[in-house]
Amino acid sequence: MKNLFLFILIVFFTTSFISVVGCNNQKSKEQSSVSPKELYELQERCGKEGEEFYKKTFNESTSRLDQNHYNKKLNRCFITVTDFEYHREYLYDVTEHKQLGFIINDDKGIWGSFSQQSCDLRIQCDSLVKPYMTE
Repeated sequence: MKNLFLFILIVFFTTSFISVVGCNNQKSKEQSSVSPKELYELQERCGKEGEEFYKKTFNESTSRLDQNHYNKKLNRCFITVTDFEYHREYLYDVTEHKQLGFIINDDKGIWGSFSQQSCDLRIQCDSLVKPYMTE
């Protein structure tokens, strides 16, 4: 009786493990289902939309578009902008036309806020921006 129970447990856990691993493999295949050509087109569109958004939102004589990035994982376009007049750097979701955070770098030091998380060191602030700009 104990051997039967042990056998059933082993079979249960083995099938559970196989189904979990199978689901994870399927998920990664789905995420990478964008062809290189489609990814290139999404990146190109992000660049154009990011540039347009920047020009509509910021004064080009006192700011700079630093980077645009299509995030494949989030399926969103993001830009970072430096505003020299107000000593700020911004992270925007171009897809949603929404500011996600900022960094202030003035004579009082560095501090920022991204998605309700604050930072007071450059490395902390950069780590909050990184997930948006690297995937």
